[in-house]
Amino acid sequence: MLEGNSDKKFLVIGATGLIGRNVAHELNKRFTWRGTAYSKTGSEYLKCDIMDPENVADVFNTVKPTHVIHCAQLAGGLDFYEKNPELANKFHFGGTVNLARECLRHGAKLIFISSECVFDGGKNFYNENDAPNPGSIYGKYKAESERWISQHLNDYLIVRSMSVFGWDPLTETPNAVMNAYFFISNSQRYAVSALRWGTPTYVKDLAKAIVELSSTGATGIYHVAGATFVNRYDWLKKTCDALGWDSSLLAPKREASCGLAFRPLKIGLDTKKFRENFKTKLHSLDESLELMKEDIANWDKVKVV
Repeated sequence: MLEGNSDKKFLVIGATGLIGRNVAHELNKRFTWRGTAYSKTGSEYLKCDIMDPENVADVFNTVKPTHVIHCAQLAGGLDFYEKNPELANKFHFGGTVNLARECLRHGAKLIFISSECVFDGGKNFYNENDAPNPGSIYGKYKAESERWISQHLNDYLIVRSMSVFGWDPLTETPNAVMNAYFFISNSQRYAVSALRWGTPTYVKDLAKAIVELSSTGATGIYHVAGATFVNRYDWLKKTCDALGWDSSLLAPKREASCGLAFRPLKIGLDTKKFRENFKTKLHSLDESLELMKEDIANWDKVKVV
């Protein structure tokens, strides 16, 4: 935690995950903050089970935040939520409501990280004014959380992103790039959909955007995603080639089905609203991979928080 001079005090929920760690790193430059974790607790993190309202209240009473950035996720991905809808409801909706109610009680701004999964993929690009119509359990509870927040809070941000990636070799919940790395580094073939398209988002861009948005008086919904619309196979092949991994071990899949959960085949987030009003650059895929090379080179030298 940085003891900053600002009157803003941030609470990062899920500070040990990919997004949460990078958000904390950005906050570390300017603001006072505390982070929570569910299992990786210690002197750096407060224990927080967002499904337990009493635990959430204790954390808020300890930190007394002015801003709360909700980055927490359950491990397992979209298919896990399809198999465990009650847990998904309790965590993604119930947990978010617990945080939002404490924000109301403490007069804190809530920054909620949402997803393209609130949309059905009926068109290729969605802006902030498009109505959600989720097709998966995960998308359903993200959309319900968005609705509850917008109906009950005045001071909030909903930041939708998608296909977030970054260098994260110690992760227990690998993003798409790390999945490819783990397979290839073990000389295993990795099957990747060549039919799914999206706008992959470099995690440091997302973290910087979240902190920039949070530090202003902005409210409402913003889309923050990468600048390149690309299919998943081409994305990961380009990544492997740029980073020196054996892309011949990538196997393109051309079946429409991608698992239990509904996944739109072509969907991107329109970021015009953010780009026209804020300074953080949302890099192209090529630019992001050049930045990721630096992350890999400096991994052993830099502590994220």
